[in-house]
Amino acid sequence: MNSTRNSPWRLGLAIGLLTFAWAAGCGTSEEIAPPTSSGPAPIPAVTITIDHQNYTGTPPITPGAVLTVVNLDSVKHSITSKRPGLFDHEIGPGQTITFTAPDEVGSHPFYCRYHANMDGALSVRKLVAP
Repeated sequence: MNSTRNSPWRLGLAIGLLTFAWAAGCGTSEEIAPPTSSGPAPIPAVTITIDHQNYTGTPPITPGAVLTVVNLDSVKHSITSKRPGLFDHEIGPGQTITFTAPDEVGSHPFYCRYHANMDGALSVRKLVAP
């Protein structure tokens, strides 16, 4: 019998607490900051090195970043976008090339046309204002 008498009181308390929690989350005049991307800030220029049939040095970059690719191997390689037509460059043994990164923000996977085991991705991100 005791529990029946306390039920309306408990129900009222639960409704009051839920109302308070809802009101606390609403009506705030503070603006919510836009989400920021995690990890290091993108940079406007980067050097990608090809060594022992591996691409190295692919940090996040800004749209239109200057990319320098250095081939330290004794064989020809390419840096070819998996999305046809985005970028496709050959780098001869011991050569260096420079090209402009895509303006489109996102991940741009690439590979070497001559070596199936070689692949990587360009992470193009916009700078987030401090």
